[in-house]
Amino acid sequence: MITSASNPRIQWVRSLQRRRRVREAERLFVVEGVRLAEEAFRAGVVPRLVVHAPDLDERAASLVHALARRGATVLPVSPRVLAACATTETPQGVVAVLPLPQPPAPAPLTFALVADGLADPGNLGTLLRTALAAGVEAVFLSPGTVDAFNPKVVRAAMGAHFHLPLIRDTVEAIRQRLGDLPLWLALSRGGTAYDRLDARRPLALVIGGEAHGPSEFWRRHAAVSVSIPTASAVESLNAAVAAAVILFEVRRQRGPS
Repeated sequence: MITSASNPRIQWVRSLQRRRRVREAERLFVVEGVRLAEEAFRAGVVPRLVVHAPDLDERAASLVHALARRGATVLPVSPRVLAACATTETPQGVVAVLPLPQPPAPAPLTFALVADGLADPGNLGTLLRTALAAGVEAVFLSPGTVDAFNPKVVRAAMGAHFHLPLIRDTVEAIRQRLGDLPLWLALSRGGTAYDRLDARRPLALVIGGEAHGPSEFWRRHAAVSVSIPTASAVESLNAAVAAAVILFEVRRQRGPS
C-alpha cells in the first residue's frame, strides 16, 4: 500500500488533475468515484492506473477487480494519499487514470453543438451531459472554451465523455467540419423564438460564452438567430440551461429515436 503522497505515481496523478498541458501531452485524464469508473468500464476504456482506498464496499471492490482483469494497474493507497489524488473534498474510494476517449462522429452529421468560449467548467460539463441526452451527435469546442477534461467538467458531465465525440479546433476548422449544416446561433435576446423554427432538418447549434455570447465569427456565419422568450426582469439564462431548452425542442420536433 502506498502511504506517501510524494510517491512518483501519485504526483503524476496529481499533475494530470491540475494541469491541462499535462493531460494534452500524455493524452490522459482522471475520473473520480465508482460511477464514472463504471461508465468507463462499460464503454470498454481500460485505465492506465487505478488507485483505491484500502476498504472498499462490494460494488467498488468488484469494479476494481474487473478493471484489473482488463489490464489496469491497481494500487491500494492510504486515505490520505487518495485524498491527495482527488479534487473533491470527500473522495469516493476510486480514482482512475484513463486515455482520452475518442468516440467516432457519424458522417454526415445531422445534429451538432458548438461550444464557443464557455469558460465555466460546471456549465460545460452540464452542457455535455445534456447534449448526450438530447441526441447530439458531436460537440465542437472552439478556442477559449475550458478544457473538456478538466476535473470539474468530467464530474458534471457524468460519463458523457465516453459516448459523445468531442472535437476541439479552430473556428475555421470547425466550420469546415460542419459542412453545409445550417448554424443556429443562440442569443439571449432578439432571435426567433426557439419553438417557432423547423428543427426537423440537420442543424448545428452554437452556444456562446457566459459573458459575451457567441463570437463575431459565428455571428457572421449563422443561418438564423434563436432565443428563448423570458420574463422582462431576467437578462439571460445560464448557457447550459438555454442550450437544454433548445436542444430538447429539437429532439421533440424530431420525435423519439
